[in-house]
Amino acid sequence: MKTILVFLFALLTVTVYGQANPTSHSLGKVILNNEKVKVTEFESQPNKDICGLGMHTHPAHLTILLTEATVTVTLPNGKTFTQKQPAGTTFWSEAETHTVINSGKGVAKAQIIEYKKK
Repeated sequence: MKTILVFLFALLTVTVYGQANPTSHSLGKVILNNEKVKVTEFESQPNKDICGLGMHTHPAHLTILLTEATVTVTLPNGKTFTQKQPAGTTFWSEAETHTVINSGKGVAKAQIIEYKKK
């Protein structure tokens, strides 16, 4: 269970704000951005970055997997793990730094929702 929670914390997280790699947002398409919320959709081919290029940082956000996803996550301390989650998996993540690679055989898609502070 702890492994799944760590996976959910790290999987497919993204935002433009606060990223260590300022170009990592180029992987996603912003589909809504207003004063209250930002929604970004991501699509990743196998063996490619999912939610940012290389090691990057995200603030807290909600993730919704639109497809099944198998990912390999690398944390700043070098710990690496691979997890598979079904389409429809939805989870909250606090701010984090990581690298996430689509290690599955198919396309991985997700939407990331950031709630903006008032």
